[in-house]
Amino acid sequence: GQDDGSPETFVAVADIDSIEFGEMNAGIVNKTHLRSPGRAHEKIATIRDLGPFSMSGNLRLAHGSQNNAGGDGFTTGGLIAIHRSLEERNMKIVLSDGSPGTEVPFRGVISSLQLGTVGHEDLVKFTAQVQPLRDYTATLP
Repeated sequence: GQDDGSPETFVAVADIDSIEFGEMNAGIVNKTHLRSPGRAHEKIATIRDLGPFSMSGNLRLAHGSQNNAGGDGFTTGGLIAIHRSLEERNMKIVLSDGSPGTEVPFRGVISSLQLGTVGHEDLVKFTAQVQPLRDYTATLP
């Protein structure tokens, strides 16, 4: 999101090949005691943790969504600038499951950015991880 008021403007990152949702885990703590049934460990679930989303695509440093300077709808810089500042942003993933696609909104930070490998003929790929900062699963259909 561009943090430009209500309704907030969202702009797509260019040339994304794939997005992989992060793993959803629950902390498990051992609560075994001497009288546990069958002399077996007993466990209890504690707090859930939501892993980062991973995305990959073609690196296009001239595009405002991926560079430091911004442009193409990115008013304060693209992925590189957002990662450098560790700026927390409202984001959303739009699935291609219909028209319009299902939206998955969340607040996150770009926790990892890999600009890829430069080869002789191939496109340069980038990968990034976006860490959700709070639970987004209640908004899922």
